[in-house]
Amino acid sequence: MTKRLRWVLGFLIISIMPVLAACETVKTETPASQSDSPGDTVLSQPTRTVKPIVSFTPRFTATSIPSETPIPSETPTPTDTPIPPTATHTPSPTPTPTSAGIIRAEENVNLRSGPGLEYPVVVSIAPGTEMGVLDQQIDDQGLSWYEVVYVSAEGEQQPLWVRTNLVDTDFEKIVVASTGDESTAETPAASTVAGETAATPAINRVNILAYCQQKGVRPPVPTTNDKVFIEWSWYVSREAYMDEHIENANYNVTVDGELLEDWGDYATEIKYEQGVWIVYWYYPIGKMEPGEHTVDFELTWDEPITDGYRQFGPGTTSEVDQGECTFTVTEP
Repeated sequence: MTKRLRWVLGFLIISIMPVLAACETVKTETPASQSDSPGDTVLSQPTRTVKPIVSFTPRFTATSIPSETPIPSETPTPTDTPIPPTATHTPSPTPTPTSAGIIRAEENVNLRSGPGLEYPVVVSIAPGTEMGVLDQQIDDQGLSWYEVVYVSAEGEQQPLWVRTNLVDTDFEKIVVASTGDESTAETPAASTVAGETAATPAINRVNILAYCQQKGVRPPVPTTNDKVFIEWSWYVSREAYMDEHIENANYNVTVDGELLEDWGDYATEIKYEQGVWIVYWYYPIGKMEPGEHTVDFELTWDEPITDGYRQFGPGTTSEVDQGECTFTVTEP
């Protein structure tokens, strides 16, 4: 080899050696495994650790298969049950009136469906109307009522009720004459005297309107066995006016000149009737001596008040309200 060639090869070797040194990789040696022959060493290749691939499979909740709903068996159609025919109400005939009566008043009078102010008004009739009287009853307030026969314009008859003090009739006299009973309002009580049973005269309640003369009302004729009550009332268009009236009213009512005291204790509750608010007073007198008796009625007020229609009391055109009634008590 020539000198020039050896120089070139040496230059190349010197140039390549640094490059090879830079490219050398240090390998991790796996510990030598023991072999049957001592001194025999096996170099193993480095092992790569492979990480497990995580699966992101979504979880699901098992849904149970619903059990099959049984189909209901067909309900048999019920057989038609014949509906019994509704019984036709046959109205009972109106009883024959015991006596005749005529309405005595200055204004129309209400006929009600029952014997009491709590029953509704069926019809309002004019003064002078004639009708038959069937019966008589006393209500819970002690008011006396006649059951009468009302004949409509079409000729239909209907039993209704009206206050006895508004009817002029001989009903009581006819009943007494035909039955011998001195009272139509209550059944006589039995009392025993010396071993014998005798009928005690029944006590009837009779209301006398304190100002019957001014109202054109003919008063009833109580007997000495009856309990007499003096009656008056006051009505207003609005309920609040009633309190104003009662707070300022002074009732000076006398019977045969004797003043009826504590009249406020005998007032009813305020009621709503026929579009007005009304309070009644029923002052108990009790049994009275036979003969003629007089009621004097006077009403004054401490302060001016109104009933919703006009003014009453001091300084008004109606400072005093007055009236009277004369009635007769007879022997039974």
